[in-house]
Amino acid sequence: MDARQRVLGAVQTCDGTTRAELAEELGLPLGTVTTAVTGLLRAGALAERPAGSAAGARAGRPAMLLVPTAPPRTVGAVIWAHGRLQIAVATYGGTVLARSDLSVPDDPSDPQVLDPAWRFLSEAGGGALDRIVLGVPAPFQRGVGLPPARLPVPGPADGGTGTPRSGFAPWLRPDPASALTERLGVPVVIENDANLGALGEAHAGAGRGHRCQVYLKLGERSVGAGLVLDGALYRGTSGFAGEIAHIHADDEGPLCICGARGCLSARARRPLVELMETAYDRPLDFAEVLRLADADEPAPARVLREVGRALGRPLADLCTFLDPGLLVLDGALGGAGRHVLRGLSEQIERYCAPAVASSLTLVPGALGTDADLTGAIRLARAEALAPAPPGR
Repeated sequence: MDARQRVLGAVQTCDGTTRAELAEELGLPLGTVTTAVTGLLRAGALAERPAGSAAGARAGRPAMLLVPTAPPRTVGAVIWAHGRLQIAVATYGGTVLARSDLSVPDDPSDPQVLDPAWRFLSEAGGGALDRIVLGVPAPFQRGVGLPPARLPVPGPADGGTGTPRSGFAPWLRPDPASALTERLGVPVVIENDANLGALGEAHAGAGRGHRCQVYLKLGERSVGAGLVLDGALYRGTSGFAGEIAHIHADDEGPLCICGARGCLSARARRPLVELMETAYDRPLDFAEVLRLADADEPAPARVLREVGRALGRPLADLCTFLDPGLLVLDGALGGAGRHVLRGLSEQIERYCAPAVASSLTLVPGALGTDADLTGAIRLARAEALAPAPPGR
């Protein structure tokens, strides 16, 4: 792909950019980019418009953004986790054109749980989507799918019979991306939701400007992490990087579905809501637990702080090993996240190497519940700009 094609592709997958930004993103000399842009402007493939802000422009000369003359290309993003679907149609630059948030059956064994998302994208996208990114709450290796469950576990799929099912969403192994691509008529990419959250915060949230960072995602029944190292998402060889729930924590602990023994997840088998209901003697949901903690109710605040301590111990070792500079906590926790951050900070200060701890900043995410969607759009853009495989 020559410079002109690369420049055109980069501009077509954003909501406006400058020549200098193109040169930095593509790793090309500014002169090469300027020559390519001049040719594309003459050919009518690109146009210029004044930027909303003249920041960074030379005095007396307004900043100009390069934009495509063709209609904006769009992508679909679907985040699926624990009975909830977040769905969006957006431009590659991140402008959301349509979105929906749906409750669906909390049964990961049935792939039809995603059908409402496919219908929404078909209607809202008008059949013109470039690609779709699906976020799932589990480790995922492209071309392979989920790692095999080592132990059968009971769950919603047993239909009340007590028959164990084989792990989480068995239809995600092998990787169903090709089958979904054929069914939906548009390329589909599947990614771990914590990885998407990490991408979102790194490029449009609290992590902007930091090359190395750890993103911690915490839900009612799950915990995960995403690693951005030297500016790029790190998945590991088998897609298992960041699975903090499966770090060893107890030599005498029970066997885990992953095949190991004494995983950290065994210490938090009971959902946070159940722990709170014991204290309040009434039904609660996760959103209410977060509201109570944000209001400094003693029981929820203390439990979340203890969760932070439990996660902070292995994170201290991880940070000593990686020296990331920034740890971003899932912004979906809202104000309640400060209690988790307090527990994390205590353990980081106690167990992290002093040189690393002194340069490590802990912050809440800036994107709230939109971090995963933002990361999905970012991943879609990276896929669009990636060189095509040989022979394609």
